[in-house]
Amino acid sequence: MKIIVDILHPADIHFFRNALRILKVDYGVDFELIALPRHGVIPLLEKEYRGMPFTRIGKYESSIAGKVCCLMQRTMLIMKHLRYVDFDVVSSFGSYGIAQAAYFLRKPSVIFTDDIEYKFSFYSFKPFSTRIVSPCQSIGQKMIKYRGFKELAYLHPNYFAPNEEVLAEYDLKPSKYVFLREVTRTMDCRYLPEGQLASICHYLSDMGLEVVLSLENKSLRDKFEGQCIILKEPVSDIHSLLHYASLTVSSGGTMVRESCLLGTPAIYTGRREMSVNRELENKSCLFRVNGAENLKEKIKEIIKNRYKDRTQRVIREAIQNEWDDTTKVIVDNLLAIIR
Repeated sequence: MKIIVDILHPADIHFFRNALRILKVDYGVDFELIALPRHGVIPLLEKEYRGMPFTRIGKYESSIAGKVCCLMQRTMLIMKHLRYVDFDVVSSFGSYGIAQAAYFLRKPSVIFTDDIEYKFSFYSFKPFSTRIVSPCQSIGQKMIKYRGFKELAYLHPNYFAPNEEVLAEYDLKPSKYVFLREVTRTMDCRYLPEGQLASICHYLSDMGLEVVLSLENKSLRDKFEGQCIILKEPVSDIHSLLHYASLTVSSGGTMVRESCLLGTPAIYTGRREMSVNRELENKSCLFRVNGAENLKEKIKEIIKNRYKDRTQRVIREAIQNEWDDTTKVIVDNLLAIIR
């Protein structure tokens, strides 16, 4: 038995890691990885799947026109690659092409997603998928719903334990720093302009907090050198850094959910309204904020009122009593197709 897994985003690497290990060790299922060479994917893939060969297929474009062209081209390239591979099922998180390729090759696909509002992506694979697995509401008979979040595939206590030793690398103390992630302007994210980003860094420093800054736009590094602790990626243990922070601020949806699920409250500055975020918002672990001044006020409120303590308690109880082990969800749904 063999699964082809398509990696599109750095978070996908973490998402499948534990499930693929369990499938291989416990069930004798083999797998092959293909990857879209976009920002951060290749170095993280080489780090997390050390020694595991993978195939780069396609290229990444951020514009709508570029996405459409690359999707069609990548589908053809995947089909060409898969013609010469013996496999039983394909899988991906929010596929760009692999569900279509498998469909035309008359092979089944299991596609995971948590972003049904992003219609370009969702409807690019929905008609072609054999099974769609999501924590969001079901749309159609082929959709399987589970309770929880994709991030629990790698952050569930069954698989992850924070390591306080990572703090020594940056001379940090628990809950004495804020994790700030700069995301470059995209269709999905409302980014913080350089001036506002600098203003927030100064504001946090004035509060007596260290700032750990993750920069997607590496050209900004020199402008923030000396003001913040700037991470060099791939980071050795970014999830432990998120766990021990007092607060995370980011316009990336995945990172703010990771932060919350690790017990650290998060402020989401992105423009997307995502149903997958709603439960964390309702539990007052995740907050949506627009504008630099509103952001400063919310930061002050969260730090002053020790939202961190409450977030840790709420998340711990939900993991124990409400949410599924997402890795088990992945394993069960893939086995259901290939058995």
